[in-house]
Amino acid sequence: MNERINMIGIEDIPLIKTGDDLPLIILNALKHNNLSLENGDILVIAQTIVSKSLGRIKNLVDIKPSQRAIEIYEKMVPLTKERCLPIKSPELIEAILEESKQVLKAKHVIVVETNHGFVCANAGIDQSNVGGKDLIALLPLDSDKEAEKIRDSLQKLTGKKIAVIISDSFGRAFRIGAVGVALGVSGINPILDKRGEKDLFGKELKSTIIGQIDNLASSAQLIMGEADEGLPIVIIRGYNFNIDNNASIKQILRKEELDLFRGGKDTKSFENLLRSRRSYKFEFSDRKVDKALIKESIELARWAPSAHNSQFWRYIIMEQGKSRENLIKKMNNKLRNDLLRDGKSEDIIRRKIEKTKTSFLGSPFLILLCLDTIELEKYSDSERDRNEYLMGVQSVSASATYLLLAFEIKGLASCWYCAPLFAKDIIKDALNLPNSFIPMAFFTVGYSTKDPPKTIRKDLKDIIFEV
Repeated sequence: MNERINMIGIEDIPLIKTGDDLPLIILNALKHNNLSLENGDILVIAQTIVSKSLGRIKNLVDIKPSQRAIEIYEKMVPLTKERCLPIKSPELIEAILEESKQVLKAKHVIVVETNHGFVCANAGIDQSNVGGKDLIALLPLDSDKEAEKIRDSLQKLTGKKIAVIISDSFGRAFRIGAVGVALGVSGINPILDKRGEKDLFGKELKSTIIGQIDNLASSAQLIMGEADEGLPIVIIRGYNFNIDNNASIKQILRKEELDLFRGGKDTKSFENLLRSRRSYKFEFSDRKVDKALIKESIELARWAPSAHNSQFWRYIIMEQGKSRENLIKKMNNKLRNDLLRDGKSEDIIRRKIEKTKTSFLGSPFLILLCLDTIELEKYSDSERDRNEYLMGVQSVSASATYLLLAFEIKGLASCWYCAPLFAKDIIKDALNLPNSFIPMAFFTVGYSTKDPPKTIRKDLKDIIFEV
């Protein structure tokens, strides 16, 4: 029971620069305020100063907008003007895209799921309290880690057991106005589970889970403010909690499949997705691709239909490095020999080999898709065996299609190549694959630098055969 909770804004925090020692700055400010940390104190620290200390600052002048950013900008301009809102530049939109797993809405505002898993506007990018007009502050890469570092340092320096919350302000669905929320935590569980306790009338609580770190962050926001208050650190004193050394912000994030507020199925959006997906055959951006995104896409691909529900597909994720280089070199040697036998000129051979090297070595990830024949049913005659094999190929192709759509949903560019069909043995030997694996396809995947041209599709009358 917390009968009285004190909130103390720490004054005299200087303007933070890259490389500044936040724990030392906090201790010096405490001395200037004639304060000291006590056991059970909770420090709520504004994300902006953490980002500044980490150098998570970008200048919009240095950002080159992608074609996707320009398209979103052109779509948003009339909508933002209509609502008399500030217009986001293509450079700012590109920064938002780079900080996001996926864009959930792009109308008069941009709502995204950030690379951290937060659902918020503008990927949490802040332009206020940063400095120059073109400077923006990005969220820390790992706010839990930064909270832990600050807490660990302060505990060693003071001998006090404390908790640390890194906070920001987010808007909310169905409500006007931003409130404080926690981005990272150390020393206090994000949630307070009241299930099993009794209410005033003795009824057992069945579903009461309190987001205590968001409550605390929101309370501190009242003192921190959003304008020129200059109080980026607040001590919350008197709140009863148990020290939790394994706390993580991930404990408070709702899983997507349990989220009722992301809009559900949007038929029109899905139709647009099917029409807009393109094979990407250009150079990829040097932007790092999170391997977790690749695995999430493969997770979606495994829900494709398959004969007998046998799920014949097997995926091999290849990162850039010597293993991939050696494989592509061996495949290109075979390609050279094949083309020489076909009577192709050296110039044609060189261009084809350079093209495959650019495609298969330049992508951040190269995905190999195999058919696992061990899952195929065996028959007493060759015709049914051949048909069973074809069903396996069809099933693998369905999974490949799901994978391409999943990449598109995640904002990744990709292309399906059939080169492995012509070098099955080389691939199996180089990667030490099981005998039952038959290489079927490569998928290059990464972030695009340009938009592929629109492709022409045949008319319906040319593909529908009336009987």
